[in-house]
Amino acid sequence: MRRTLLLLLILLTLGLGSMGHVCPVAAMEHAATAEVATSKPDKIRAEGERGRALEQARRQDKSRPSAYSSWKRKLPFWPQKAVLLVELGFVIAAGILIGQVLEVAGWISALSVLAWPLIRLGRLPRAAAPAFIMAFQSGAVANSMLVSYRDEGAINNRHLYTSVLVVSCISLFAHLPTFIVPLGFAFGWMATGALFGVRLAAIGLEIMLVLMVSSWLSQRWNEDRAGFNVPGQTVADNGKTLQRSAFASVEFWKRVWKRSRRTIRRLLLYVVPTFAAMALLEQCKVFEYLAAWLPSVFQPGFLPPQAVAIIPAQAVNMYNGAIAAANFVDAGSLSIKQAVTVILLGSVITAPIRTLRHALPTYLATLGARPGLVMAVSAQVLRVCFVLFCTWVMIVVW
Repeated sequence: MRRTLLLLLILLTLGLGSMGHVCPVAAMEHAATAEVATSKPDKIRAEGERGRALEQARRQDKSRPSAYSSWKRKLPFWPQKAVLLVELGFVIAAGILIGQVLEVAGWISALSVLAWPLIRLGRLPRAAAPAFIMAFQSGAVANSMLVSYRDEGAINNRHLYTSVLVVSCISLFAHLPTFIVPLGFAFGWMATGALFGVRLAAIGLEIMLVLMVSSWLSQRWNEDRAGFNVPGQTVADNGKTLQRSAFASVEFWKRVWKRSRRTIRRLLLYVVPTFAAMALLEQCKVFEYLAAWLPSVFQPGFLPPQAVAIIPAQAVNMYNGAIAAANFVDAGSLSIKQAVTVILLGSVITAPIRTLRHALPTYLATLGARPGLVMAVSAQVLRVCFVLFCTWVMIVVW
């Protein structure tokens, strides 16, 4: 019985993770691609063999939307945002409940084995492990789990902020494979390997740096880790240790709800005003203005002149920028190495807008106004720095 219920919980987790991929706060680049797919005037049309290969891959990549997704797209602006707000609230609440189920059931110790290298390097408690695993499916759910553990005393603020930065990196792995095969057919596997090698190296280096700094801070502050690494135990409000209870018992779910309701109530109070503010900025076309303005501001002198057309196209989505680059390669006015360099630096310029637009409401809702803004900006700044560094290494080596 317990194995069956555990399997159902895992299936529910994967389902929420899949939901996170289509939810605009959990799948940054994927959501931006789907959203701008309707902006036909901004699309770049293929003019050569490489571009047509990418164009065909883009058409095949569009899965048929469900009846619910089609209904949601047809809604007016504010009713559509209300539906998305309900979805976001459900994802946050589900993340908190899943985290508490794992803790009360005593499964955190078992799951920590899967994330042991990260936990050991960052001197983090075992409670961070389930969030790291969930980050491959949904960053929003993972961050909600971390906040609930912080509220219950299983982790402290250092653990929380370190884990949030790591989750922001891990969640990118889910979106990288989407473009590997199309770019491989269009630009060749060496160019595709360089492109994604840079992105993977940037993610890996960022995770290592964050965890090493976290470990250094832990040693400098002489933190006592013993209180955060008690396997298979949960602490009740009266301070007494609770034994593991049967997964299907009423008492078990009462404990889960008792430990979750305060965090759920607080986060839902944050999410409504922050989501409304982001929707208002979107209605005023602030993000569209930034997407059109930023590429014209940052034009590095060492980039070829074709970057003026590629980077604004990439602001729409990655396929659009890749097709624009492929057109220049087919015309013979741009080399493969130059195309890869422009795409990488274009992602540095355009990705922050999409990332902050789709991720900022979740950061603000789960962490609060000031820490949420600091963490969202910090995650983006670190990512940009490491992508720039790895791109420079690629230019030197290639």
